[in-house]
Amino acid sequence: METVTFLNEDVRERVNKDFVPLKYESGRDSEQFQRFNVRATPTYVFLNSKGDEIHRLIGYYNAADFIAELEKVGLGAGK
Repeated sequence: METVTFLNEDVRERVNKDFVPLKYESGRDSEQFQRFNVRATPTYVFLNSKGDEIHRLIGYYNAADFIAELEKVGLGAGK
C-alpha cells in the first residue's frame, strides 16, 4: 500500500482532508495491535470521534478501491 496506493495523489488528498492517519508497526506497536484486535497486515481501522470502530479493511487495495472504501467510511462517520 505504501509503495503504490498511498503514493496516489487522489488517495493522499482524500486521506489528509477527511481523516487523521496513524500508523502502527508490527512488532514495535504490539500493544496497539492487541487493542484493535489486528490479526493480519495491512489492517486499517477507522474510528469515529468517540473512538468507536466504524469500518475495517484488511489487505491490499488499489487506489480506486481504497477511495471507494473511504467514501463508505465518510458516510458512516456520524455513527
